[in-house]
Amino acid sequence: MKIMPLKAVLAAMLLSMGLAPTLVRADAIEERVRQEMARGDVPGVAVAILRDGQPVRVEGFGFANIEHQAPVHPDTLFKTGALGMQFTAAGVLLLAEEGKLDLDASVRRYLPELPTSWQTVSLRRMLNHTSGLPATPNGDFRVEYTDAQMLDIIAHEKLNFAAGSRWRFSYVDYVVLGQVMARVTGQPYARYLADKVFAPLGMTRARGIDEMAIIPNRAAGYERRDGHLRNAEWISAAANSTADGSLYLSVLDYAAWAAALSRQSLLAKASWAAMGQPARLENGAACNYGLGWYQDDKAWWHGGSWQGFQTFSIRYLKPELTVVVLANGEGADAEALARDLAGLAEPALVPAKAAPMAETDRDMTAQVAALLDAIAADRVAAGGFTDYADLDLKELVGQYVTLLQGAGPREELALFTKSTQCGEPYWRYRARYRDQVVEVRLSKAANGRIDNMEIVPVRGWDAPL
Repeated sequence: MKIMPLKAVLAAMLLSMGLAPTLVRADAIEERVRQEMARGDVPGVAVAILRDGQPVRVEGFGFANIEHQAPVHPDTLFKTGALGMQFTAAGVLLLAEEGKLDLDASVRRYLPELPTSWQTVSLRRMLNHTSGLPATPNGDFRVEYTDAQMLDIIAHEKLNFAAGSRWRFSYVDYVVLGQVMARVTGQPYARYLADKVFAPLGMTRARGIDEMAIIPNRAAGYERRDGHLRNAEWISAAANSTADGSLYLSVLDYAAWAAALSRQSLLAKASWAAMGQPARLENGAACNYGLGWYQDDKAWWHGGSWQGFQTFSIRYLKPELTVVVLANGEGADAEALARDLAGLAEPALVPAKAAPMAETDRDMTAQVAALLDAIAADRVAAGGFTDYADLDLKELVGQYVTLLQGAGPREELALFTKSTQCGEPYWRYRARYRDQVVEVRLSKAANGRIDNMEIVPVRGWDAPL
């Protein structure tokens, strides 16, 4: 019996679904994927594209494992990183539907050993990152902590701000939510998700990370060091079991999840509505994050980065189109690739090239230039930031020092957008260095100090925003 190639099978499926026009773009999609693999030195990528919850393209490219030359297939498992937060959020919402959790109750109701300073931190505030909890656990990724030990380490960190007073992304929010889930269910969060989310939706491959288990079709993650790809550095099982995204997932699994999103199944309508509700601060300002998702009036999206894996998913609302990209090389720009593939699948979603704005605030531009220089010199003054615990500020700046030090001299700096986020002014600048273009995203509090900052590499000066 002759076995049809995967592309032929997909072509037949698409024709039977009346989706032949999408096939015209198939070569362009593959070309864009392979272009990104070459640019970022990425061994393998898996992609799923769905329209109205129905798959129109599901395919793997390159290698899941370089040493064994194992190809990526649609059922290849990748580590999700923070992309997995949306599944933790779904699990918490299910437990709320079961009456086992109250989203607006203090986390201390479920973990009473936490300090009294956490009393105003609710589950909802953790789900939408308005809790004030630290950004990351202050532990050693190579140590096998018990849940109690990890929680104790987190509990001794300083909070950044009063719950509900501002928004800031925090891995700790979801690490603690996983412990809440474990406490009320009596099982690890990933086990609960497997039973209550993955199994009902037919996500037959999705599972928690277990480095010692024999797991078919598991991809290896790769990091670039000294100009060469290397296997990702080992970390402990404890660090790889937290609810901030310690999952294995294939694009077939994600396609099943995207279908559930489209038809609003699994969760009650009220829970889906809660997931899509923007975070709201105590002062009434809205932020573009719901429960486990970044979002605006056009799309929901989230990315992840973990142990040599880069992931990104985006769900456009009108037209309804979902794209997920899973890659096993840390150099992948999964977000840019996903947005470009969306444009290839649906011309209305082609992202526009970016261009600088006219100069409107020379003082602000000078401040950003001085900030970049200070980061590159590793001499950032804490006085320029507000509501950051010392450890969080140190880790925030530290992750950008190496990036800027290796970029060469700066050649250009320009403002690309100015808007409002969480009721505060928000700027997106781009800095062109000899060897790298980076985007600087920051907002300022009423006291004039920076309250959120992110510096990310972008593929070019005019790359879509």
